[in-house]
Amino acid sequence: MLTVFICQRSNQMSRYTSPRRTVFRSGLCSSVAVACLLLAASAAQAQEVRSVRVLGGPTRFVAPVNDVASLARSMGRPTIQADIATVLQAAGMPALAEHVQHNLAVGQATAATLPQGTVMQWMALRRGGPNVVRNIRWDGDAPLAGFAFTVDDLNQTYHFFVPSICGNISYIRSEPSLEAARRARFAEEDAARAAAQAAADANAKARLAAEQAAAEHQKLVAEQAAAAEQARLAREQYEASEAARLAAEQALADYLAAEQRDLRVRPFLAGYVGKQQRQYDNTDPAGLGRLPVLGQGIGLPLLDVPAFFDTLVGLKGGVALKMAEHVSFSPAIGVAVNVDQSERTSLFGDAEIDFLFGSGAYVGTGITFWDITHTDSVTAGWLGTFGVPLWTSTERLNQALFSVEYRQMFDRMSDPDVNYQVWGGLKYLFR
Repeated sequence: MLTVFICQRSNQMSRYTSPRRTVFRSGLCSSVAVACLLLAASAAQAQEVRSVRVLGGPTRFVAPVNDVASLARSMGRPTIQADIATVLQAAGMPALAEHVQHNLAVGQATAATLPQGTVMQWMALRRGGPNVVRNIRWDGDAPLAGFAFTVDDLNQTYHFFVPSICGNISYIRSEPSLEAARRARFAEEDAARAAAQAAADANAKARLAAEQAAAEHQKLVAEQAAAAEQARLAREQYEASEAARLAAEQALADYLAAEQRDLRVRPFLAGYVGKQQRQYDNTDPAGLGRLPVLGQGIGLPLLDVPAFFDTLVGLKGGVALKMAEHVSFSPAIGVAVNVDQSERTSLFGDAEIDFLFGSGAYVGTGITFWDITHTDSVTAGWLGTFGVPLWTSTERLNQALFSVEYRQMFDRMSDPDVNYQVWGGLKYLFR
């Protein structure tokens, strides 16, 4: 683009002695040639189109999305919504920010491909924060997969494209508002229909006026009959809808009551992995931790108190009995398989009281009976539990929870630090 500044000097007129000869002097001045060349180079650089063959990497706007639902979840996050507003501001289109945010957040887009050679007026990317790069042409080996959507402000229709590989929102082009054209076309069609209807109404009125004198009585009778029929139909419709409403309310109440009855008794199964720290003899009742070697004098080497930190795999089943809205009693029985020393595998039983939170999480306490099958080490103990929900079935209300249990055994209270058990795992509640 070449810009030329032309200045017109003031005209000076001089006359010769002859009255028929008059000479006017005029001058032209042009702008400095260097300035013109710089402006031309700047304009050419502004219109330069950058070829792109690969997208993605650290400058991508969001993680790759494969469908419209994923696009809506990704673009609907508050931080991304704010970034979209920043991008539209940087692109000089802040008035469209709210429309673009809404379209992407609710998934008002369609799967599409962008042909090779398509020029994008600008593309969003992350470089020093959310920003845009202008005049981009897609020259990849294949059409670019992504999602297309439009924004219409009744002045222009703006076409956007979002590549699935990177989520870099791109502005393709605009055209005169398609929505405004559609409304204008509909308005014309409505006007034509109204004119036709008006003509038909005029003809009908003329015909009715001619027939009115003879048919006035019959018309009155017909109107009264129609009004009576309409009133009857309205009454029947109201009665039917009211009966349907009452039936629906009763069905809902019955369903909720049945659901609450089902939730009062909930069988469960749980699997755990953990450890037990146990001392199986009576060599350290005072809790000293170490004892002299048997048969040796004072000052000789000491022996560690024999305690066993064994790995356990457990399976437990029981039933959760809902005693109040937030309180449940959960008796259970299970087996603890000792991975390190299989002969110490044993049965156990629990009697647990749980406090239930609205989210489905719980904390509980109770009594445990450990090593039931070993008469020399069977013991009661304190049980502490908690659990958090991982999944809930919306149809049957079955529930999977992450559960942790701790047991402090009562038989060696002089050495509580070597007589406890802890494990964690999954607990599944049936409806």
